[in-house]
Amino acid sequence: MIYNLNMFGKNLKDIRKSLNLTQKEVADLAYIDPVTLRRIENGKVIPKLETLELLSPIYKQDLIDLLIKYRFDDYLAFYEIKKRIESKIDNGELNNLQVEVKGLKILLSTIKNTYCKKLVTQLLFFIEAIILYYNNSNEEALDKLIESIKITTPSFKINKYNSFVYSSMEIRILMNIAFIFNKLNHQEKYIEILEFCINTLNNDDEIYPKLCHNLAGAYIRNKDFKKALYFSNIGIESCQKNRNLNGLSLLFYGKGIAEYRFGKKENIDSLKTSIYLCKAFRQDQLEIAIRNNCKEFLDITL
Repeated sequence: MIYNLNMFGKNLKDIRKSLNLTQKEVADLAYIDPVTLRRIENGKVIPKLETLELLSPIYKQDLIDLLIKYRFDDYLAFYEIKKRIESKIDNGELNNLQVEVKGLKILLSTIKNTYCKKLVTQLLFFIEAIILYYNNSNEEALDKLIESIKITTPSFKINKYNSFVYSSMEIRILMNIAFIFNKLNHQEKYIEILEFCINTLNNDDEIYPKLCHNLAGAYIRNKDFKKALYFSNIGIESCQKNRNLNGLSLLFYGKGIAEYRFGKKENIDSLKTSIYLCKAFRQDQLEIAIRNNCKEFLDITL
C-alpha cells in the first residue's frame, strides 16, 4: 500500500502545533521515541498502527482513519515492479534490470498523482544507478543516486548526509552511495555511512539485514572478525524475527566467513546453511558464487 506520507506528516505537524505541543512533549505522553515522531512528521516512514493508536488520544482524533485518507489504492503495479527489483538485486541478477526500467517508464507515463510520480521516478533513477554501477560507471552512478535522493530530500548534500531524516528508500539509496565510496577505495567513509544508516533504522526495516551483511563484509576485510560476527548475528535475528528470509543466505555466508577467520569450528554449519537457503530460495547465481568463494579463499568444498 502506498501513502502520501509527506502530506500526512504535514497534517500531523499542523495538528500538534494547533494543540501547542512540542515533539518531545508528544513523544513523552505517548511513550514513543522522539525520533519516530520526527520521521513520521517528515514523511519518512509509514507509522505503525499501534503508534497511531498511542498518538490518537493526544491529537484528539483517530489518526488511523486520517492515514487512510492519504492512501492510494491503484498502484499495485508499482509494488509488483519494486518486489521484482528487490528479488533480482538479492539474487545478483543485475544484468537483468533493464526490463524493470522499461516497466517503470511505462508506469510513470500513466500516473497522474504528483507524489506517486516522485516515488516511481526515484525508484527509476535508483535502478538506473545500479545498472551504471554494475557497468563500472561509478561517477555517473553516484550522480544518479544523488539525483534520486534529491527527489524526496531536495537539499541533500553528500558532505552533510548525516544532517537529514531519511525514509527506508532513501536509506537504500544512501547505502548504495556508500558502495561507490567503497569501490573508489574510500573504505572509512563507506563504513561510516553504513553505520549511520543502521543506527537510523529500526531492526524490523527490510533494509536492516542488508546493512548488517555489508557491515559484516566490511569488518571481515578489516580483519575485525568480532564486529563482523556481531553484525551477521543481529542481521540473522532481524530476518528470523520479521520473516524477511531472502537475505538469510548472505548473512549465514558472512557469519561462516567470520567464524572461520575467528577459528570457530561451527563455520562449516553456517556456510552449509547459506547453501541450503540459496537452494530454498532458488538463488542459483548466489549459490555458485558462495561455493566458488569458499573453494578459492578458504579451500572449503561445500
